[in-house]
Parts: sequence; C-alpha cells; structure tokens
Amino acid sequence: MIRPKEIFCLSVILFFLCSGAGAMEACFAQTSASQMERALELLEKEKALRETIEKGQKVFIKKIIVKGATLLSEERIKEIILPFKNHWLTEADINSILDSITAAYKQKGYNNQPVKVLYQVKKNLLKIQVVEGH
Repeated sequence: MIRPKEIFCLSVILFFLCSGAGAMEACFAQTSASQMERALELLEKEKALRETIEKGQKVFIKKIIVKGATLLSEERIKEIILPFKNHWLTEADINSILDSITAAYKQKGYNNQPVKVLYQVKKNLLKIQVVEGH
C-alpha cells in the first residue's frame, strides 16, 4: 500500500519527468502504465536513498540543481549550494540547504509569500524544486 508521503514523492518525481511537457495536468493525463511503473521504480530508489540519508549515513552529491526559484538571483542560489557540491551529505546537510533557500526568500522581503522547497536525490544528483506561492 502506498502511503501519503510516497504519493507526494511520486508526484514530485512525475513533476520532474513532466516538467518539459507543458501543463502538469496534461502530463498526468498522458501518463502511461509503463511511465507509472518507471515512476514507482524511481520512487523506490528515492525511498532507499532517503532511508540511507535518514539513518545518518552520507550520500555523495556531485551536482545540485535548483528549479523554480524565480524570485532569487542565480548568483544567490549558487552562493547557497556551492559549499555542498562534491561533498558527502547527510539529511541535516540537505535540510540546511533547503532552510538557506527559504531564508534567502525572507531576506529578500518575501515574508508573506509561502515558499515550499522539495528535494529529490538521484545517484549523485540533488534536485531541489522551489514552489513559490502566489
């Protein structure tokens, strides 16, 4: 049985898979059974990596990609993520990156705008998705 947290992670994975296809709704409508199986497979791998990280073990992160942070400059994002690239990271390290991104929004004066920062670990890649409120 898939738990709500796993459904959320699956949604994030599908979002990344569909980000080039236009509207998210159209992507979900066009998702085939094989795409869904692939997404579930990716979810299981993501779950295993998250469990590794949650146990305090480290994962080597070679590259970090941040998407959706339209209200922050690329330079500011680079300042935040640069110290973490090409390092072994724990869950606390990753949460520190997410917290720093959220804090950067507050420093820019976006206190009233809700910001959600999600992440996905895939091999040596950390993908961070910023969802800005409207």
